[in-house]
This record gives sequence, structure tokens and C-alpha cells, in this order.
Amino acid sequence: MDQPQHPALPLQHLQEMALELDNYRQILETASDAVVTINQDHEVVYMNRAAERLFGYRRQEILGGDLAPLIPKEHRARHRGYVQRYLRTRKPRLLGHSARLTAERRDGSRVPVSISFNLFQSGQGLFFTAILRDLSIEHDLAQRAKDAEDLASVGRMVATVNHEIKTPLTVIGGFARQLARAEGLSEKARRKLGIIVEEVERMESLLEDLSDLTRPRRYHWEELDLAALAGHLREVLTPRLQQKGVELEIQSSRPLPLVSADRNRFSQVLINLINNAVQASRPGSRVELDIHGDSQGGVVLEVRDQGCGIPTEQQDKIFTPFFTTKPHGTGLGLPVAKRIVEDHGGTIVVHSQPGRGTTVVIHLPPAHGGVPLPPPPPPPSSPQA
Repeated sequence: MDQPQHPALPLQHLQEMALELDNYRQILETASDAVVTINQDHEVVYMNRAAERLFGYRRQEILGGDLAPLIPKEHRARHRGYVQRYLRTRKPRLLGHSARLTAERRDGSRVPVSISFNLFQSGQGLFFTAILRDLSIEHDLAQRAKDAEDLASVGRMVATVNHEIKTPLTVIGGFARQLARAEGLSEKARRKLGIIVEEVERMESLLEDLSDLTRPRRYHWEELDLAALAGHLREVLTPRLQQKGVELEIQSSRPLPLVSADRNRFSQVLINLINNAVQASRPGSRVELDIHGDSQGGVVLEVRDQGCGIPTEQQDKIFTPFFTTKPHGTGLGLPVAKRIVEDHGGTIVVHSQPGRGTTVVIHLPPAHGGVPLPPPPPPPSSPQA
């Protein structure tokens, strides 16, 4: 028996439908929220440009494959189970609702997102769509507001502490130094006076760090070659390195873009980071400072050690004022470094693996109108024998 024939659609109607579909596609492609769709086999059938930006993958790498790369490692197995359970029971849990979760980028970094799930069915089966909104800006603004509130509180405390404590400390330290130089002191008395001097200096350093963290800064900007600055700091740090039995290896690529920076302030950052790395290192090990350009024309500095690392549960606290993993640390070094780096328009991130070491990564933008330095001239050839 002949099958009924469906009337052919007019060409104009087909063109209008194609145009309408293209408009919908453009809407999805230009949306600021990430859109990812999978089929019932857990395979990615669509992702828009915002999803590429959010996750760091090109869609050619993901489409047609399993969704797993876009799911944090600890949730991958369970997510497939959620899809299978829905196919079995048809009872939704998050479908039609939104939730706050953490997405994992290609480079392993995490970003807070708001995610909503929807479902549609076609002749090809069931399809699940997730719409994800990057909340990192909102999260950063909230964190900055909290940091500002904390700094204001610390600032009020610092003003009181400086007024009440700094002058007596100066007096105690001055008299202790005078007594330590006096003749006829026993070795035991001299040692006790030395302890007093050391503790006074530690308290004075704490007050200085507190002031540095809270008071407004004035910067003296200049265009700097960070490789040259690092070479100078090696000489400053040599006694400390020799005392700890640790080697400092500096690697820098050329040509290296200039950055706009305050020489003294940024030296403070590098000295602090290298000292931290040295303190975490075992005698005979190596601390590395790697300086190179990035794809945006800026500069990346990486300080790496082979030390004990930072416990995983403490890594999100390392930029919190007064938090420290060192017995005699003040917990102000990294917060001060972070503030200086951000004042320079840069970012600072810490990656640490317990038992394997820590890497601190700083990204700085190029100097306004900065020109890459030419490579150094080759060393003169030695005379022929």
C-alpha cells in the first residue's frame, strides 16, 4: 500500500525556518552564560563559546565525547549515575532548579558557578542541558569587601598598638643593646640579653608588617627589567642561602617585557617569597625563580621549592592575615605580598603539594609603552691556544 505523501514545504518557508534556527544559534553562541547539552549516553552534543571560555576547552575537543572532562574529578562517577537513575525512574532532583557548585577548568583551577538543569526529548532520545553562570566576579567582590572590612579593623588596632607599644619596645631594645656591650658580663647574662634584643626586633618587625598591610601606599613607578632585579636580589640573599645550605637558581627568558613597578616594593615581594621557599627547603635542595613572558605581553614569575608543601586543608587560608604555618611566623608576609602585587595590576596564586613542594605564580601586565629588552650579547670567544 502506498505511503501517504506529505506536501512539500514552500522554498520561502524553508528559508524562513533556516533563518529562525540561525537566529536561535546566534543567541546561544553570544550568550554570556555557558550552555552544555548531553544526550542520554552522557555524550556532549553541544557547548557554546561561553562554555569554551569557562572550561578552557575548545568544543572540537569535547563534542561527541563523554562529559567527564567538564566535571570535577570527585563527582565524575556519580554524575553518570544521576543520569542513569533519571532514565530509570523519571524522577528529577535538580531539573528545573538552580544550585551553586564549583566547576573545574582545564588547568585544574576551580570557579564558583550557578547552574540550572533542563531536559527535552526529541525523536533521537532525551537531552540534558546545563546553563552555568560564572560567579567568580561576584565572589571576588564579596571577598574584597570582606578583606576591606578586615583591613579597616586591623588598621584601627595597628594605630593603637603602635601608639602603646612601639615606644616602650624601642626603649627596651636600646637599653638591652647597651647592656649587651658592657664589659664584665657573664656568658649567661649576655645570652639572655641577646634573646631580649631578638624578641624586640621580632616585635618591631611585626608592627612594621602590620603598618605595611593597612596603611595607604605611595609607589614610585618605573619601568623595570625583573630579570636584572632578581640578579641583584641574589647578592642580597646570598648570606641567607649559605646559612641554610640552599641553592637559588634563577632562569629568565629573553627578550623579556618591561613591567611598571616600584623597585623597593617589588623587591620586598620577591625577598619574602624566596625566604619562605628557603625556610621550607631542606639543606642541599634548590629554590627556583623562573621569569618569562606570557601570551598577553606581560611577565610571569614562578618561585618553586622542593619543601614540605602546605597541608591541603590550609591552602585556602594562606592569604589570611595572621595565619601562618611557621612556628615563629607573623602570618603577614603573603597578605602583604598579595596587596603589593594587586596594586601593580597583577595576580598571585599558590600551588602546593604536601610533601612535594610549593610554587608561587605571579602574573604582571607589561609596562605602558614598555619595549622588550634585547637578548644579552653572546660571551666573547676565548683566544685560540
